[in-house]
Amino acid sequence: MGRVDPHLMKMFKCKIANPAVACRVYKVLRSCTYHDLRHPAGAYSVVDRLAHCCGVAITPAQREYGARWLMNCGVDPQSPWHRRAMWGLLNSY
Repeated sequence: MGRVDPHLMKMFKCKIANPAVACRVYKVLRSCTYHDLRHPAGAYSVVDRLAHCCGVAITPAQREYGARWLMNCGVDPQSPWHRRAMWGLLNSY
Protein backbone atom coordinates (compact mmCIF):
# COMPACT_ATOMS: atom_id res chain seq x y z
CA MET A 1 0.00 0.00 0.00
CA GLY A 2 1.28 3.44 -0.88
CA ARG A 3 1.64 6.45 1.37
CA VAL A 4 -1.13 8.84 2.28
CA ASP A 5 -0.80 12.48 3.33
CA PRO A 6 1.04 12.22 6.71
CA HIS A 7 -0.80 15.23 8.13
CA LEU A 8 -4.20 13.66 7.41
CA MET A 9 -3.13 10.27 8.74
CA LYS A 10 -1.93 11.79 12.03
CA MET A 11 -5.18 13.75 12.36
CA PHE A 12 -7.22 10.62 11.56
CA LYS A 13 -5.24 8.58 14.09
CA CYS A 14 -5.85 11.21 16.75
CA LYS A 15 -9.58 11.36 16.00
CA ILE A 16 -10.14 7.61 16.14
CA ALA A 17 -8.54 7.48 19.57
CA ASN A 18 -12.03 8.57 20.68
CA PRO A 19 -14.04 5.33 20.99
CA ALA A 20 -17.23 6.94 19.64
CA VAL A 21 -15.43 8.12 16.50
CA ALA A 22 -13.66 4.77 16.14
CA CYS A 23 -17.03 3.02 16.19
CA ARG A 24 -18.39 5.29 13.45
CA VAL A 25 -15.25 4.78 11.34
CA TYR A 26 -15.53 1.01 11.79
CA LYS A 27 -19.16 1.11 10.62
CA VAL A 28 -18.24 3.13 7.53
CA LEU A 29 -15.46 0.72 6.62
CA ARG A 30 -17.54 -2.39 7.26
CA SER A 31 -20.36 -1.04 5.11
CA CYS A 32 -18.27 -0.95 1.94
CA THR A 33 -16.75 -3.68 -0.21
CA TYR A 34 -13.62 -4.18 -2.26
CA HIS A 35 -15.65 -3.42 -5.39
CA ASP A 36 -16.98 -0.16 -3.93
CA LEU A 37 -13.44 1.04 -3.33
CA ARG A 38 -12.30 0.17 -6.84
CA HIS A 39 -14.71 2.67 -8.43
CA PRO A 40 -14.66 6.47 -8.12
CA ALA A 41 -18.19 6.83 -6.73
CA GLY A 42 -17.51 4.36 -3.91
CA ALA A 43 -14.03 5.64 -3.08
CA TYR A 44 -15.11 9.30 -2.99
CA SER A 45 -18.12 8.35 -0.88
CA VAL A 46 -15.94 6.56 1.68
CA VAL A 47 -13.51 9.50 1.87
CA ASP A 48 -16.42 11.90 2.39
CA ARG A 49 -18.07 9.70 5.00
CA LEU A 50 -14.82 9.21 6.92
CA ALA A 51 -14.11 12.95 6.90
CA HIS A 52 -17.66 13.63 8.12
CA CYS A 53 -17.66 11.08 10.93
CA CYS A 54 -14.25 12.32 12.11
CA GLY A 55 -15.35 15.96 11.90
CA VAL A 56 -12.47 16.85 9.60
CA ALA A 57 -12.68 19.31 6.73
CA ILE A 58 -10.61 18.18 3.76
CA THR A 59 -9.62 20.11 0.67
CA PRO A 60 -10.69 18.97 -2.80
CA ALA A 61 -7.08 17.96 -3.47
CA GLN A 62 -6.94 15.84 -0.30
CA ARG A 63 -10.28 14.27 -1.21
CA GLU A 64 -9.01 13.46 -4.69
CA TYR A 65 -5.74 12.01 -3.39
CA GLY A 66 -7.51 9.91 -0.74
CA ALA A 67 -10.02 8.49 -3.19
CA ARG A 68 -7.32 7.71 -5.76
CA TRP A 69 -5.25 6.04 -3.06
CA LEU A 70 -8.21 3.85 -2.04
CA MET A 71 -8.88 2.87 -5.64
CA ASN A 72 -5.24 1.99 -6.28
CA CYS A 73 -4.30 0.19 -3.07
CA GLY A 74 -6.73 -2.71 -3.55
CA VAL A 75 -7.79 -2.97 0.08
CA ASP A 76 -10.80 -5.12 0.95
CA PRO A 77 -12.45 -3.75 4.11
CA GLN A 78 -14.24 -7.08 4.59
CA SER A 79 -10.96 -9.02 4.86
CA PRO A 80 -9.50 -9.37 8.37
CA TRP A 81 -5.98 -9.44 6.91
CA HIS A 82 -6.53 -6.24 4.98
CA ARG A 83 -8.04 -4.55 8.06
CA ARG A 84 -4.95 -5.52 10.06
CA ALA A 85 -2.73 -4.14 7.32
CA MET A 86 -4.67 -0.87 7.35
CA TRP A 87 -4.31 -0.57 11.15
CA GLY A 88 -0.60 -1.27 10.71
CA LEU A 89 -0.41 1.52 8.15
CA LEU A 90 -2.24 3.88 10.46
CA ASN A 91 0.05 3.02 13.37
CA SER A 92 3.13 3.74 11.27
CA TYR A 93 2.33 7.48 11.44
